[in-house]
Amino acid sequence: MTKRTKRTIIDFFSNHNLRSFIVCLLITVVVWTLMSLSESKSVRHTHPLQFTGYDKNKYAITADTAIMLEINGSGFELLKTAFWKKVPEITIDLKGMRLRHRNSIATADLEKEFLSQLKLYENQTIHFGEDSVVFFLNARNSKRVKVDISGIDFEFAPQYGIYGNPTVTPDSVTIYGDSNALAEIKTVGVVGKKISNIETDSTYTVDLQPVWKQYSDVYPSVKKVKIRLSVERFTEASYTVPIDFVFRDTSVHAKVYPPTAEITCKVALKDYKKITPEMFRANVFCENLHRQDTLPITVSQFPKQVRISKIKPEYVQYVIIR
Repeated sequence: MTKRTKRTIIDFFSNHNLRSFIVCLLITVVVWTLMSLSESKSVRHTHPLQFTGYDKNKYAITADTAIMLEINGSGFELLKTAFWKKVPEITIDLKGMRLRHRNSIATADLEKEFLSQLKLYENQTIHFGEDSVVFFLNARNSKRVKVDISGIDFEFAPQYGIYGNPTVTPDSVTIYGDSNALAEIKTVGVVGKKISNIETDSTYTVDLQPVWKQYSDVYPSVKKVKIRLSVERFTEASYTVPIDFVFRDTSVHAKVYPPTAEITCKVALKDYKKITPEMFRANVFCENLHRQDTLPITVSQFPKQVRISKIKPEYVQYVIIR
């Protein structure tokens, strides 16, 4: 800053008449501003509208996405709205309401809730552009699909294994959304993982594969399932069973060699004494008498509690009895 500039500034503020004018002007502006802010005023804002408290999976709402509000109050009170970076979204909670296809809520019943959400002063009021908020509740298309748990690798401790089948809760999932998207979803798998050293009854909570995310506006009834395993200690047991010859012509009879098969299987210790050879049935099925020299053995009947691990022999010879 040059000496001349400094001198000009000093002369400016040394002028008594000028200083008096500036002070009066500032006082006038402040008084006018205070009087103006103390007067009752109103501002209008269009607020985004959001509905909650209903099952978004099962239903879609059709309604206006915004609502116009006229907010009344003093200028001081309305200053708050001037500092909004963006107009706040307003939520209408439908929880506990009896909903139909067409629904209407009087805007007068929403005033207190809106004032609370906007964090306005208690003595402020709101005027609505409409007498009511009307919305339509539309049921989405739905489809039940089975849960596929093949992605889970269950590994049991030595001598232990699953007893029966895994129990999946829920065993199926309801998918909601567009009918074209639903037609493409046949099953819902689980997120793959390996569970090792299992030796006791156990329940596992696993995430479903989010196949619904491949489509817009498709939702599942659940995102997790529980898998219950019944686990028992197993031992190996062998049973000698006669072999039956089966041919489409029941008048044809044959002898098989050897006449019996030894079936080796895994049996839960608690079932060991309950399982007898009579519970098994071994067959050989002949389709053409002149083209088959040996026939494979098939176990056509066995207790559901056992897991067959070996059949000895695997093949037999046969002789037709004339």
